[in-house]
Amino acid sequence: MIEKEVAEKLVEVAQILGQMLEQAFQVFRKPTEESMGEVGESVSQVRQSSAELTHFLIAKSSSDEKGKEWVKPYLSITSNFERMTYNIEGLIRQLKVMTKDEIFFSDRGVKEINDIFQEAMDFLESLPEIILTQNKSLAQHIGEQVRSVMKIANAYAGEHEERLLRGICLPKSSPIYLGILESLKGIIVYTLEVGGTIASLAPKG
Repeated sequence: MIEKEVAEKLVEVAQILGQMLEQAFQVFRKPTEESMGEVGESVSQVRQSSAELTHFLIAKSSSDEKGKEWVKPYLSITSNFERMTYNIEGLIRQLKVMTKDEIFFSDRGVKEINDIFQEAMDFLESLPEIILTQNKSLAQHIGEQVRSVMKIANAYAGEHEERLLRGICLPKSSPIYLGILESLKGIIVYTLEVGGTIASLAPKG
């Protein structure tokens, strides 16, 4: 069972990450200096909260004599939170290039990125509930959905390459499209990793 104080700190970081991803989505929909600045502020906030969480866990494992085995799964979660942060930063870098170089996607490409963005936001939004309830059934359900979405995302990448070959998509758009897609896939995968770790900490039976 996750202690209340630990759960609250995990939820805090998860919620900031969710906010960051939503802000990145707003940048994708309508890139402005203001929207990009908001994401930058959230990046600083999540880095600070993540560092504080790591220090708290290490201190708790020492002072409470819980030991290394107790803290390992929690440090794994914070590591995955950091990886999500890197992926969201990657999204912003791609979106900045997209704006600066006036790169546009086809209507199909926009819809595909929009679809995966929405799924990633939904999965990340579910994390606080999984952390607070340690509901294994919910974690397993999310896991099944994630695997389905990953198949769709991989299919989108393949379809994009076909559009590129047929001249529907421009070559300069391709790296940006694939970069955004890969970043979103990374966020989804690490969300799944966190959910699985939380489920493993749930009481047996």
